[in-house]
Amino acid sequence: MKTLHTLLIFNLLLFAAPLFAQQNPGDCTDILYLKGGSVLRGTIVEQTPEGNIVIATWNGVNMTFPMTSVQKIVQKCKEEKRLPKPYDFKEKGLYNATRMGILAGQTYLGENTGGFTLYHSVGWMFRRWLGAGIGGGVEMFNTDDPEPATYPIFGEIRGYFQAKNVTPFYMVGGGWAFAGKNSNDQWGNIDSWEGGWTTKMQLGYRLGNHFTLYGGLCFQKKVRNWNSVWGGERGQDRILHKRLELGIGLIL
Repeated sequence: MKTLHTLLIFNLLLFAAPLFAQQNPGDCTDILYLKGGSVLRGTIVEQTPEGNIVIATWNGVNMTFPMTSVQKIVQKCKEEKRLPKPYDFKEKGLYNATRMGILAGQTYLGENTGGFTLYHSVGWMFRRWLGAGIGGGVEMFNTDDPEPATYPIFGEIRGYFQAKNVTPFYMVGGGWAFAGKNSNDQWGNIDSWEGGWTTKMQLGYRLGNHFTLYGGLCFQKKVRNWNSVWGGERGQDRILHKRLELGIGLIL
């Protein structure tokens, strides 16, 4: 019975040896469990025809044991480190970019306010650091005021500074924005709105191939024409909205 048990262990070691060899020896540890309860860690260096096993311990000492004294053998290997994702961003060709952000600043009456912006652009990347496109969207500069939304149409230039999965990027753009709602009644005045020129400047980071985080400045020229319903007075206010913009984006 002991002879059969010895042969089984010997065959197991012969079968496992090629598997052990597939790993880098420096990344694996052989653990020898003896029947007496002892546990040895090291590297199995030899399995003799006489039925002995030789293990080199962590301090470099070779120890020999008969296989009849071995209960089991386990090999533990370090997990391979995950390689960083290769850089495969499309630096040239067609791009689509959607952005959504919040606008923070003051109204033309000097009150602190917040708004939002949503727009999309399509264009062509000539180099990693230079692309050009056109776009459009909607902007609300004051959500608590009857001032109408504006609808910008713009051209843009954009680029990415480094050939990495996470890299800074820039965008500058400008164009014309149309006022949405044409007129409204406010405080006894009939207001009508006109659009004007618009410009944007953004700096941020591209995260991977598709997502961006950015901050920037937004400037929008608008005109408010008002006509008093009480005394027939009328006038015109030329307004320049200046906003801090923070947002996220999606690139396809």
